[in-house]
Amino acid sequence: MKLTTGQTYWDKTAKPADRFTTLEKSIDTEILVVGGGMSGTLTAYKLASAGKKVTVVDRDEVGKGSSSANTGLLQYCSDTMLSEFVDRIGEEDAVLFYKMCLEAMRELTEIASTLPETTGYRLRDSIYYASTENDVDKLKREFSYLEKYGFPAEYLSNEELMERYGVDKPAALRTWNDAEVNPYQFIQALTAENLKMGVTYFEHTSLDMDSITDDTIQTGAGDTISFESLVIATGYSKLYRELNDKAQINQTFAIATKPIEGELWKDNVMVWETKKPYLYFRTAPGGRMIAGGLDQESSDLHENAEVILQKGQEILDEITEIFPHLEVEIDDSWNSLFGISKDGLPFMGRSAETATVYYLLGFEGNGTCYSMAGASIILDLIEGNQNKYAHIVKPSR
Repeated sequence: MKLTTGQTYWDKTAKPADRFTTLEKSIDTEILVVGGGMSGTLTAYKLASAGKKVTVVDRDEVGKGSSSANTGLLQYCSDTMLSEFVDRIGEEDAVLFYKMCLEAMRELTEIASTLPETTGYRLRDSIYYASTENDVDKLKREFSYLEKYGFPAEYLSNEELMERYGVDKPAALRTWNDAEVNPYQFIQALTAENLKMGVTYFEHTSLDMDSITDDTIQTGAGDTISFESLVIATGYSKLYRELNDKAQINQTFAIATKPIEGELWKDNVMVWETKKPYLYFRTAPGGRMIAGGLDQESSDLHENAEVILQKGQEILDEITEIFPHLEVEIDDSWNSLFGISKDGLPFMGRSAETATVYYLLGFEGNGTCYSMAGASIILDLIEGNQNKYAHIVKPSR
């Protein structure tokens, strides 16, 4: 399945950490990670750091799948509000899930501090604004839960939002402990660290995902990979049978603008909104802006570059309504797939069908944060340790 069309931006900003050979023989490994994107890379890092022998196999090139289409907004808040999760899964689990995400953001920040600055990882505040007056009460209720449990958040009235950020919207939440990242550079830098820890990589190697047994999988060429544990970190490339009635694949649009001089807006905050589908945007090094939105309930990506550019211009027009002083032009525009779950939660944990198989699928719009949390969950499950978050996101829920 094609994951993106158009011209993405991030993969033009760095060279791969290395080029890896195609697997052309049968091998065995302790842990096989399928997928070399953000999820697979973070999983390999976490497992290798714990002393596991890890092999990563990607059907294309490391970091070139949906990760290269990621807009790089990293937040502990989910597409689904904490208050909405309280209604869906109960207050205790809702709070646990948000604590899981906040812990994951802190771990990502710690990992990033060990990597080269070229990963573009920067701590940022986020502004989550009410798209209409009707959403103000929703934001107030959300803030009451965030405040109750000590999450880093602040409520801003229209007056405060205008005075501090020049955004004329009814109200907003400001959150912190969030971050921005160049996902492609981050993956390449982390891959270099994984190689130092002995992780083995193979690229341009397809796997027959329907051939999985308790301890083997077949490559497209007919070779066998034997494993003790297998982690499926394939992003949105396949909707697995176990998840068929729990998830779907949609599409979204994104842009990177040409660079301009000067500050785009105050504090380079990351901005998103309560409307669904929502607009989201951030700054990037060199005076660029990265933005996305206009989600569609379809997995049929557009091939026409003019259509993709038109959608990108619609995104840019929405942003310039908020910041009319901006005079920016689109440099790159793309259309990509993303997965959503019916309950708003990712799928991370042991398969209900095969005890040696684990899913790490960060469905919803917070995939990097979820991937970090999921890597920790899977490590605990493999080692037989209790994990207080695992029951919330288990694929069999």
